[in-house]
Amino acid sequence: MKSTNRAILLLLLILGFNSCTVANVKRQMENQVLSYELSMPQPTTHYFEVKMKLDLNQTKEISENYVDFKMAAWTPGSYLIREYAKNVEGFSAKSENGALELQKVSKNTWRVFTKGNQHIEVNYRVYAYELTVRTSHLDDSHGYANGACVFMFVPQLMKTKSILKVIPHETFEKVSVALPEIAKNTFEVEDFDTLVDSPIEIGNQDIIEFETMGVKHTIANYSLQKLNYDKKELVADYKKVVEASASVIGGPHPCKNYLFIVHHLPGIGGGLEHLNSTTCQTSPQAYDSRDRYIGFLGLIAHEYFHLWNVKRLRPVALGPFDYENENYTNMLWVSEGFTSFYQNDILRRAGLIDETKMFSQIAYGIASIENSFGNKVQSVTESSWDAWIKYYRPNENSNNSTVSYYTKGGVLANVLNMIIIGETKGEKSLDDVLRLLYKEKYLASNVGFSDAEFKSACEQIAGKDLSELFENKIYGTQTLDYAQYFNNVDADITIEPSTPNTPWVGITVRNKIVTRVDRGSGAYDFGINVNDEILKVDGKTFYEIEDFTKNKEVGKTIKVEVKRSGVIKEYNIPLRENPTQRVSIRSRKSDDPLAIKKYSKWMHL
Repeated sequence: MKSTNRAILLLLLILGFNSCTVANVKRQMENQVLSYELSMPQPTTHYFEVKMKLDLNQTKEISENYVDFKMAAWTPGSYLIREYAKNVEGFSAKSENGALELQKVSKNTWRVFTKGNQHIEVNYRVYAYELTVRTSHLDDSHGYANGACVFMFVPQLMKTKSILKVIPHETFEKVSVALPEIAKNTFEVEDFDTLVDSPIEIGNQDIIEFETMGVKHTIANYSLQKLNYDKKELVADYKKVVEASASVIGGPHPCKNYLFIVHHLPGIGGGLEHLNSTTCQTSPQAYDSRDRYIGFLGLIAHEYFHLWNVKRLRPVALGPFDYENENYTNMLWVSEGFTSFYQNDILRRAGLIDETKMFSQIAYGIASIENSFGNKVQSVTESSWDAWIKYYRPNENSNNSTVSYYTKGGVLANVLNMIIIGETKGEKSLDDVLRLLYKEKYLASNVGFSDAEFKSACEQIAGKDLSELFENKIYGTQTLDYAQYFNNVDADITIEPSTPNTPWVGITVRNKIVTRVDRGSGAYDFGINVNDEILKVDGKTFYEIEDFTKNKEVGKTIKVEVKRSGVIKEYNIPLRENPTQRVSIRSRKSDDPLAIKKYSKWMHL
């Protein structure tokens, strides 16, 4: 009987506590300046519905007789104006006294006239049917909401706390988001930056949890098919990646909790970093082979390391953000390129790849940029600055005119790492540069670093003037002296023609149509254009690319007949030597103790 009474008492206490909690949350929402409600009553239509409530009694920031509600034009981490307002429909506003007058005053701004009313409610729909890491998606299998393209903001209230309530469709059981939960599916939001930085996965995702370094980590796996992984092994490898990532900067972990949202569908890929979470996309077959799995873990390492490099340690332009316009910086080669280097370095630290694999990854990056004709045209800082108009908008000439700040930035990270290891006799590395800036810029005052401050930090740690490297090879396009840098870590690099004495016409063809013409080739200099249809080579019907060079020698000229805009044209194209280079790296395995120390520092032995 006593046991029964205790059970009843316990139940009453729980019910009372829950009632108090709900009441407290309701009061908190009622006394909030701003609150959001996200619902999805018909997932098959791909529309999220958003309700915003604004209590003007709770703020003195708005003095006008109207309130502007704005939709961001881009997502931090993906440097392209994407015009998210294009997906907004049915914007309306009302107060307790009825509908309010509104006016569209710019492409992404809806102005609501308050007419003395203090309680404003705004409702709108967002079409969401683009499953990338930077957009949103809703169907009958799940919902994925990215803050920048779903939630509007009021300019005067960017730093104001808000409440977000998610109302899942009745077929969805779980909500995954890296925000403090104050009631079921109700979350506290520090400011608009945090809302943008907290993607939401809603559905029936597989949830895997683990703790390390005192931080709870959650994996939310979305897939339409069964995934071939062992949860215990997966958690063990995630832990290795997480702990190796944290060792770069060191010190206390900056997160209270961390969320991995992982989408598994054919034909998707990539990742996007956030303050306390990331969204990664990969194939459902990511776990089916060792190579695919390591590639996937590299993506996880890349995005996880961003929680330090970019989200906290950052160039001055990357936060606080202007969500309506481009945010220019020369330093994406550090923000993204260094992270590309560290994703492999982290796998090496974690023991998930060996030295040979690390060599091949470094060699692949060098070969990629040295075989890019744009590497001699665009500097890595120009590439960073022009990301807004070039990186995300490639065309048929991009290989001739641009270089990737991801790839070249990764190569430069390794170069700076080798310089520092060499100059400090194996005592320091690139880690120390990041630690210095993290301490002096982020921890001290949560501000970004300037271009000059980054260079100064590199020089301080290396104990050497690096002006020549920065001026000529980072801000310029001079070729890096690779042999000199690899000498610092007791390693040799070989760069040689991949196919010596092989004739090269310099075009890419698909279904007989030219899709690319390479700078410096005979085709480039003597008249072949993209979109030409290849008809004949030396009078013979053209079938495949080998028809240009089969049984021919460097220095010979071929006659190419093309159709262009319905007109037949003929060109004499000289065959030049294929300029493609291959790169290999090997350890010298010296007996000298100092050489061993520097090599061990580089390869984490």
